[in-house]
Amino acid sequence: MQEALLVPEIRPERFLDPSAGTGMFISTLKDVPEIHCFEKDRLTGRILSSLYPESRVTIDGFQSIQPYYNNYFDVVSSNIPFGNTRVYDLDFDRSEDAVRKFSLAAVHNYFFLKGMDTLREGGILAYITTSGVMDSPQNRPVREWLVNHANLVSVIRLPDNLFVDAGTEVGSDLIVLQKNTRKSELTEKERNFIETRIISGGIHINNSYADLEHIVHTSVSMGKNMYGQPAMNFIHEGGVGTISEHLRQLLAQDVGNHLDRKLYEANLSRPTVSTILKTGPEIPPETTAVEHRQEMQEKSLLSTKPYEPMLNLFAAYADEEQTEVQVVESRPSPGRAPSASRKKKGDEPEMFNLFSQENMYDEAATQEDMTGERAAAEARWQERRQKIEEERKKEMEPRPFTGEIRPEYKNGSLVKAGEQYGYLQGVGTPEVQFHPLRLTVTQQYRAAYYIPLREAYHNLYNAEAETETEQPELREELNRQYDRFHRMFRELNGKDNAKFLLMDAGGREMLSLERSVNGKIQKADIFTVPVSFNANEVTHVDTPQEALAASLNKFGEVNLEYMENLCDIGRQELLEQLEERIFYNPMMKNHEIKDRFIAGNVIAKAEWIENYLKDHPDDDAGKKSLEALRKAIPEPISFEQLDFNLGERWIPMSVYEEFAGYLFETKARIHYTESIDEFSVSFESSNANITDRYYVKGEKRGYYGNDLLKHALHNTVPDITKTVQDKEGNDIKVRDAEAIQLADTKINEIRSAFTGWLNEQLPEFKQNLADMYNRKFNCYVRPDYDGSLQSFPFLDLKGLGIPSLYGSQKNAVWMLKMNGGGIIDHQVGTGKTLIMCVAAFEMKRLGLANKPMIIGLKSNVHDIADTFRRAYPNARVLYPGREDFTPEKRVGIFHDIKNNNWDCIILTHDQFGKIPQSPEIQQEIYTQEIESIEENLAVFEQQGNEVTGWIKKGLERRKENLEAKLEKLEQDIKDRTDDVTDFRQMGIDHLFVDESHYQNFYEFPIKLLNYLVIICFDP
Repeated sequence: MQEALLVPEIRPERFLDPSAGTGMFISTLKDVPEIHCFEKDRLTGRILSSLYPESRVTIDGFQSIQPYYNNYFDVVSSNIPFGNTRVYDLDFDRSEDAVRKFSLAAVHNYFFLKGMDTLREGGILAYITTSGVMDSPQNRPVREWLVNHANLVSVIRLPDNLFVDAGTEVGSDLIVLQKNTRKSELTEKERNFIETRIISGGIHINNSYADLEHIVHTSVSMGKNMYGQPAMNFIHEGGVGTISEHLRQLLAQDVGNHLDRKLYEANLSRPTVSTILKTGPEIPPETTAVEHRQEMQEKSLLSTKPYEPMLNLFAAYADEEQTEVQVVESRPSPGRAPSASRKKKGDEPEMFNLFSQENMYDEAATQEDMTGERAAAEARWQERRQKIEEERKKEMEPRPFTGEIRPEYKNGSLVKAGEQYGYLQGVGTPEVQFHPLRLTVTQQYRAAYYIPLREAYHNLYNAEAETETEQPELREELNRQYDRFHRMFRELNGKDNAKFLLMDAGGREMLSLERSVNGKIQKADIFTVPVSFNANEVTHVDTPQEALAASLNKFGEVNLEYMENLCDIGRQELLEQLEERIFYNPMMKNHEIKDRFIAGNVIAKAEWIENYLKDHPDDDAGKKSLEALRKAIPEPISFEQLDFNLGERWIPMSVYEEFAGYLFETKARIHYTESIDEFSVSFESSNANITDRYYVKGEKRGYYGNDLLKHALHNTVPDITKTVQDKEGNDIKVRDAEAIQLADTKINEIRSAFTGWLNEQLPEFKQNLADMYNRKFNCYVRPDYDGSLQSFPFLDLKGLGIPSLYGSQKNAVWMLKMNGGGIIDHQVGTGKTLIMCVAAFEMKRLGLANKPMIIGLKSNVHDIADTFRRAYPNARVLYPGREDFTPEKRVGIFHDIKNNNWDCIILTHDQFGKIPQSPEIQQEIYTQEIESIEENLAVFEQQGNEVTGWIKKGLERRKENLEAKLEKLEQDIKDRTDDVTDFRQMGIDHLFVDESHYQNFYEFPIKLLNYLVIICFDP
């Protein structure tokens, strides 16, 4: 390939291999002054560095290449990785180019676009890549992007058996492109490259291969690709030498016909980097890398599109009253006539306008009265004006910000430094920059009143959110600062104020400090009560049952002392009235409600208390608890009543190993990995049972005893195929029904043998297995919740048109109050909606929840809101309609949720899905999943060859995808500039999810978010 590509006229000065491995591509290069290589694997990268010490090796992913190398290389060539492995690249992630963002989801697509970025104009990109790049309809945007930014030189499909020595049979293509960002039209060859077509069997193939001339092969057949999907299989029987010659001829022909040598040579001469750059975790960077740091930082800042108020801060004021208008104009250069800086009629004089006297002087001066003295005076004035202009220019230059970096500061936050106002850039980095702004007098006054108000708000909210205690002094300060601003400029949401506030990075959140009630602007709830936690702690209740509910909420357990104080009842009387409702649990050394204590694994609890009472025979409360547990234990199920099946995950692997040893007459080793639900099977030695009795022959491979035993454990059948010829004489792959039937018969024989083997075991073995089942599955008791004693104050039964709640509804509400959540699996028509509404209000009333939220389907969310309104007509409920949840209004609603004390918030599933999740929570979830994958990979390393390679590769790919997402999150947390309130900041602590199966639409299943959740659905 290199021989055909690098003809005498094409001799690169700078070569890049973004996935170099051990250097197969660069091994063919000669007399190339500058060779750069990237290799992600540490060991392989070290080997590469040792083999090619003259090359610049970076042991890291291609995405770590510095922006300095954009438009730099003459040739980029590699055998690139492929697969749906996600890559994180800050520039691509923040790009407005949809194709760049799309490419991050698949590593091969990313390598194409990133490689094209590193090429200088006229440079050549040559990749060997998966055939999915060309054949997949989903990759059409990538192909179109490539030929719009480069000339297509060559596409050649390689035979599937080319990499068979590397242990894989995969369809691959050689794609050669020449960067040309100035092209105006596409060739027919390039238009074919973009499109695909469907042939027989539902197979997608690129239009470039319509005549098969650019496919290196000797035979073709219909079959499947490495993922089991229908595909055309191209095979070459001539060996590597013949394949290479065929490839060289095709490529040489395309290079001769389609490579633009003038375009290549026009941009060839460029200075080279004078020192070796080595980066990555294993090879530390040389000091010369620092030389480009400032340039790279500037490019990075530009790529993130920083907040630039000077571009638009005051243009928005064009329609303000004259006393508050200031249009920023370009400053006159020193050589420009002073009159050029005259203002338009109606413009307010610029603050500190040093040119007004000069303008008057110029207007009075004429050519006739210019004496020598006057000319000298003007020269002095011109010199003075230039000096003042330079000082003013220096004053407006960005400089390091030396003030306090408050928690709420973001890029674009309006601040004051000395006597100047400006905005911040680089927040979250060691070098925060202050960018001065030239403000009118009115604007300066508005900023002087606004900034203390913003600080007072954040001081109050942060203090109460962190300490969960009311802060009256900080609340008084917030009211004082708001009233001060209001006296001077009126409401925050007034037209002129809103425009000004929205220029601050946190201004939108400040607008939510006001809300409209019946058309009138009022202060938000945060001005009077805490909104980040529930300040209305229960201080008195009327019944022991309500005291019990309050105790469970505050402490998560039965606190008798707290309950005594709430209901003014002595402990003994309290215990008597709650008899059969709470029990003493010696394991916790505290009382528990019956619904929790006489529930769950009662066998394990009873055994523990039995052992406890041996050492504490005088504990009467413990004896009473043990008696209650024993009564609740389900009746044991005998061995004869149980139905055992091979592959049940609860049965110990030692039982399966013993059975396999009996059946195959050799020692077996069986592993089970729970996280991926996968068995692995191996035998100590081979015999006729493995290679003959339980063997099925397929066309390409045989299925031995260990393979069939694994399928028997999974209760599956192998998908065996064979090659036949269609009507046109083409080879196609079809299912081998005879072989599949034989495999199914042998697998069923193995499964039946397991049942027979169990029945032949000793009675002691059977009893132990039955006991194991009963202890694991027949040991649970469902709690019995009795909500008949609840009174439901403020519930308007008359408004609902019902005499009372159903008993099932009362019990369900009581269960939710006791457990802080649960599953309501009532059928349609049993009042599930009312259960959610009543439970949400009761939790709010009793202090069990601060801001409950109900989410439902679009089709019934209005009915939920209507039911809540009729049940509790005086409740404060937020129910935004579709027109209120537009992108423009959405952020305001989020802040409205945060800054007000709602009894309930009702949203649709779609609306809830648009609430941003806290990056810190996302980071925690991703980190936990990565740790779980690493544990599984460690187990696989211990098992060695006994584990299927695809399983391990799948886990590694999943880990890489998560690491890319985690890297993006870390960057988002570092560069956070928006003022959007996330879910955690809203103070929502209970979710009622109607039709809970829709939670799968959310990126994180609700159960992972550590919020108290109530799920309601129709079975």
